[in-house]
Amino acid sequence: MEDITISVEEMINFIFKRCGESVNKDTIAMILDIQEEFLDSYGLVDIDEDDMY
Repeated sequence: MEDITISVEEMINFIFKRCGESVNKDTIAMILDIQEEFLDSYGLVDIDEDDMY
């Protein structure tokens, strides 16, 4: 499987637009953080932290 790198900012903007801008970006960021913790706890993702977000 090929590694694909995406930023949290890209995900937040995508979700924000798909929700018709009706969900607060801070709420989206919180949900993505929780999702990241969940996936990491099962070893399903490898998170590389950076200073972009």
